Formats: sequence, C-alpha cells, structure tokens
Amino acid sequence: MLRSIVAPRKLLGFALLAFFLFYWIPFSDFFPGWVPFQFGSYRVFQATTIAMWAIVALGLNLLTGYNGQISLGHGAFVAIGGYTAAILMFDHGWPYWATIPVGGLITAAVGFLVGVPALRLTGPYLAVATLALAMSTPQILYKYEGLTHGSQGINVKSPPPPAVLDGVLNQTQWLYFLALAIAIIMTIVAWNIVHSRMGRAFVAIRDSEIAAQAMGISVPRFKTMAFAISAFFAGVCGAVYVQVIGFVSPQSFGVLQSINYLTTVVVGGLASILGSILGAAAYVLVPEINGLLEQLHLPATDQAPGVIYGASLVLVMIFMPYGLAGSMHRLGKMKIPLVRQNLSDFARQIGLGGSGPRAGSSAAAPAPPKDAHPPRPPDGEKDSDSS
Repeated sequence: MLRSIVAPRKLLGFALLAFFLFYWIPFSDFFPGWVPFQFGSYRVFQATTIAMWAIVALGLNLLTGYNGQISLGHGAFVAIGGYTAAILMFDHGWPYWATIPVGGLITAAVGFLVGVPALRLTGPYLAVATLALAMSTPQILYKYEGLTHGSQGINVKSPPPPAVLDGVLNQTQWLYFLALAIAIIMTIVAWNIVHSRMGRAFVAIRDSEIAAQAMGISVPRFKTMAFAISAFFAGVCGAVYVQVIGFVSPQSFGVLQSINYLTTVVVGGLASILGSILGAAAYVLVPEINGLLEQLHLPATDQAPGVIYGASLVLVMIFMPYGLAGSMHRLGKMKIPLVRQNLSDFARQIGLGGSGPRAGSSAAAPAPPKDAHPPRPPDGEKDSDSS
C-alpha cells in the first residue's frame, strides 16, 4: 500500500517545486507567469523537458544514490522504452496511453537481465560495463532495421488533447501537462519505494553488503530489483519522450546523454528525491545563461552553454559536494549566530580580526606546572596547618 507523504518539510519542498514547474519564475517580469498560457511554445517545451528528465533521474537515483550501483548506460534504457512505444504506435496502432506502461515494463525486464551479470561488478567496473551497453545500443538499433527502421527512425503522431480539453489546451500545452502528471506519479512511486522495506534494504546494501547480508537481506535479489526498477523509470521516460518529440532514431540516444543523466543526479543530490528534480531543472536552465550574457552585452558564443555547464559542475563539486538538495537541507538547519561566530573565528585566524581575547571573556592566568610547590610563607609567620 502506498504511504502518504506526511513530512511537513518535505511537503513544503515539493510544493515549492510544483510552484516552480507551474510558474516559470526566472523568465517572468517581476511577477510569476502561468507556464502553459503566458509563455510561448519554447518555454513550455523546456518545462516539459524538466519533467521528462526528472523521471529518468528519479530511477537513476534509486540505483546509484540509494543502492550504490553506478550506471552510465541509462541512455540505452531510455532508448528501449522510446522504441517500444514508437513501434507499438507506428506498426501496431496502439493508443499512446497504453504504450507508456508497456514501454516501462519491457525496459524493466531488460534492466533485470542486465542486473544479473552486473552482480559480480562494483564501482568503476560496473560503470564501464553499463557504458558499453550505452555505446552498443545505437549500433543494435542500426542493425535490426526491419524492426527499428534503421537510421531513418520512426515518426509518430503526438497525441492531441482529449475532446474534453479541445479548445482549452493546444498540443504543446497538453503534452506539458501529460509529462508533468506522469512525473508527479513517478515521484510518488519513488518516494514510497524509498520509505518502504525495499528502500531500507537498498540503503543497507549501499552502506555495507556484508552487514546487509548478516541482517538477512538477500543482496543479489535487491540489487537486481534496483536495476529493474531504475530501468522501468527510464523506459517510462523514453515512452513520454516519443509522445512529446514525435520522432525517435538511434542518434537520439548517444553516450553523452547517458553521462548527462548521471551528472544530473550528482548535481541535484545523491539519495534525494527532491535532488533528482532539482538536477533536472538545473540541466535544462543552466544553458539559458547564454541568453543572459547576450542581454548584458557580454561575449556569448555557441560554445558558451557547454562551457558554463562544465564550469557549473566544477563549482557544484567544490562548494556543494552533496548537491543542490543537500545544500538546501544544510542551509535549512544552519544556525545564524553559530555561522557568524565561525566566520569571526576564521577571520581572526587569518589575521583579519582582532588578536585580543573575545569580548566578554576574561584573560586567564597561565596554570602553574604540575610539579611546582606552593609558595613558602615568609619568616616569622607561623603556618596555620602546623598549629
């Protein structure tokens, strides 16, 4: 049974995130605007992309952040889900809504098969193995042209708005709400997995496989389940991607995309549901700084988004080692007087503050050595103890 979200602090975080997705704050003029109706198709598509990337980031965070298995092959899982949905819609005439769960289930089965041999691999060896999967998947899609249509790809018709919403939403707005609704559902599923017995087993295996096995946890079972669940999320993302883009080809799922998925999770925050969504938003919005540079009449080239994104990764790793979500959590628990005192101590150590004692403190006399004898009374005075 799904557990309800009851933590007030988490509720506040998700409420702010939902407000951000509905109201595109960075691009409004002093007043938040309703995303699907105030802004153009490009901004709505960006919000849709955030929702899609959040889905695959949630699944990858379950595998890497909570279970401790590094994967660089999630682009392959997204490709499997996308091609499954495209083939079912183009060649077999399936409705779009039925291809999304089927794409996720087929991808989960593939993820389970990949997770079985991955039981013998850990750390960088597992990362290299999954990277090989991401590199080989486009070649396989080229090879079986009769099924995947080869390099030509598959064109599918994006689903139009339902008859009830006809005239209220255009197609771009409808796809935005479709991706957002699926992202919310997958977020709730991920939340309940993390706070269930399965999620606690994932964390125990991540911390110590030997200790987890000693507590009666089946390590092979839960590690393969983590791979299957993570692949399910990626397959759902691939199916939604086909509905939004309306086209799928082997070029759509390169190795760089798999690396970007892992980067999104690390930037947002490992072992954090909120961090997965924040990382997806950061990945989509950071390249927008190039437009701000042009507005400020600063040098901006075609390579500027990549340079800015790389520099932002370096800065996050240095100043936010726990990601965006971890930094927000630490800032929320930070005590302002203690921070002020720590800054004052640091300034005093590097010579920017006063070298004397703190205000309100008295200078203590140096303690006498342990072997020192008490002072002897002067001659003529009688010791009180000897009387």
